[in-house]
Amino acid sequence: MEPFDKSEKKDGETCYAYVDAEMAQFEEVAGTCSNKDNIDEACCTVRSVTIGLLYVVGMSYLHQWGNFQIAAPFISSVLVIVSSYPMGHLWTYIVPRAKPFTMKEHGFILVMANVAYMFNSVFIYATLTTLKVLEREKVNFAYYFFFMLSIQFLGFGLAGILRRFLVWPSEVIWPQNLPLIAVLRTLHDRQTSVTEASFGDVKRSLMQKIMTNRLLFFVVITLISFTYEWLPLYIMPILAYFSWMCWISPSNVPLAQLTAVRGLAIGGGGLTLDWYMVTRYLGSPLILPGWALINIAFGFVLIIWLITPIIYGTNMRSFTTLPIGGVVSTDFTALSIVTAFASFASITAVFVHLLLFHSKDVWLQLTTKSLGNMGNDMHARMISLYKTVPDWCYLELFGLALIVACVTCDNAGWLPWYYVLLALFVGALFALPFGLVSSITGQLLHNLSVYYICLLIGQSLSLQSNAKHIYTFIALGYVVFVQTLVLIQDMKFAHYVKIGPRPLFAAQCLAGLVCSTVSIGIRYMYTTGGSSASTWSIFNNTKLGWTLLNDYVGFFTGTNLSNRGLFWAFYVGAFLPIPGWILSKFPRFYWLKKLHWPLILVTVGWMPSIVPAGALFTWLLISLTIYFTFGKYSYRQRHVYLVSAGLDLGLNITLIIITTAFNNKQIYFPQWWGNRNSSVYDSCQKAVQTW
Repeated sequence: MEPFDKSEKKDGETCYAYVDAEMAQFEEVAGTCSNKDNIDEACCTVRSVTIGLLYVVGMSYLHQWGNFQIAAPFISSVLVIVSSYPMGHLWTYIVPRAKPFTMKEHGFILVMANVAYMFNSVFIYATLTTLKVLEREKVNFAYYFFFMLSIQFLGFGLAGILRRFLVWPSEVIWPQNLPLIAVLRTLHDRQTSVTEASFGDVKRSLMQKIMTNRLLFFVVITLISFTYEWLPLYIMPILAYFSWMCWISPSNVPLAQLTAVRGLAIGGGGLTLDWYMVTRYLGSPLILPGWALINIAFGFVLIIWLITPIIYGTNMRSFTTLPIGGVVSTDFTALSIVTAFASFASITAVFVHLLLFHSKDVWLQLTTKSLGNMGNDMHARMISLYKTVPDWCYLELFGLALIVACVTCDNAGWLPWYYVLLALFVGALFALPFGLVSSITGQLLHNLSVYYICLLIGQSLSLQSNAKHIYTFIALGYVVFVQTLVLIQDMKFAHYVKIGPRPLFAAQCLAGLVCSTVSIGIRYMYTTGGSSASTWSIFNNTKLGWTLLNDYVGFFTGTNLSNRGLFWAFYVGAFLPIPGWILSKFPRFYWLKKLHWPLILVTVGWMPSIVPAGALFTWLLISLTIYFTFGKYSYRQRHVYLVSAGLDLGLNITLIIITTAFNNKQIYFPQWWGNRNSSVYDSCQKAVQTW
């Protein structure tokens, strides 16, 4: 079938670039993303740019302000969608001759706002610590500004090149976008059910009305989430660490170590009954494909419930003198050494997995495929009708940002220019393999393993003796990696919503420039005014991250010589994907093609300091329960995504109210059993105590 000829279409008529019978190749996409497009529908308008800039500026200010408060609020992508919807329609009524607010304009606003949202996310993961170190001395604002501006744009060039691998193919779904698209279509598409079309408005029960009206369904889920989250976030924080099995025998230390949230959560003895704690680092458990969930569940049982107790029981490195899981300490615990091993192993596993399972596809995309030649993919064919952005545009932006980064860091004395190039190479090296993992599974946009490898390389170069050098190296390496994936994720969102490549490019560039300018300006005003914050990078909370940055002797030498055992992880990671790949060649074991070791290793690598065992177990319990009941029916897929978005929205609203109105003003809920401990709200303290 030939692409739709625009000259044959009448004004205002919907463009069917693919006939209705031809749907997307994946059920998740087919049930959520529209298979129609009107190529005359504008997305980049005065309205969308103005509202988008309001969100970029407002979110940039809020997020930077939050970094100097006790608790930092944030505005999520779902909240942007819901709050900008009435603003767009209000514009229609106020501005003379304004056209109706369209879904493409709405998506354009979200793309701009996402730049500010992800800027803050990247900021608290990697950039924050670097700036705090640089701010110890009086920083020249020009250096300050150009450094932040350059790292914001370094991902552009790589994102432009990787489009053909991580955006255009139909198999790279980027499930993170599907709940957002589901909400957009719920707000903009008023669909009439078959029953209504055939018999008119018939009497239905309340439950039937909720299930058939997607907007009502979304509102109900949001209200439930908003109401419930007051309990774990403010009234009863003990729900976040609900180690109920410990109550059987409160003084039983082995029971606490094995079943508590901050132990191993064996048998579900510890649950995290707080959507914020469950999704804060792992993301929504409702968006992943079923095969990915089964992989993570298999890895959790194997690594956390089987291997970790064996390591602990053998008393390797005197682990029995410490909690089996616990929190950050000066020494590795049994769980933290196992998950550190998994993080190292994932670095080689992801490259071997790419070579074995995706090398043919990557080569095909590199040599023969273009956006207009993507085979039987309706979304690629529809978006190919729009003018594309040449690769050289992205490369020019990348080149300019690279020059600015090298000159700024070298002249300021933060990092020699040749180490800047090395850091960027390290980050860019991981973008494609881990990008494939994230685009297919919906996981791992942020990645602890990449942060670790930047630390290891920086320490091998003896950069850790100069705090400015090591932290700048980490920020550059990690940010170019994650910033590339952030931009690509939004490119796929625009791909599904049919925002043209050129308006998308303009939106991301404009939002990136405004966001970085406003953010660094506000932070500079705070710091020069004498304000300070105690918050450090999230990754510093891990035993491995803290040791690598603070032990100048060397992570693998001197008193840390025993850490050399972690080198074996590189060999183990390289070996793990091979047996499954070989066996998958036989029809009887074809299912082993779905065995995904990089996904398993990186997911468990978040534990225990950042993600307790109970949080990951609860995440798996929710995801697998929904998948094997309600979610296994493809026609209900959009309802599952609306549940995910509604829970996120309700949580976000509650979190903003509690942090700004109560926590930052130090107004606490009256003390009772549910919040009896002001530092750690855990019903099982023995899980983090030694024998």
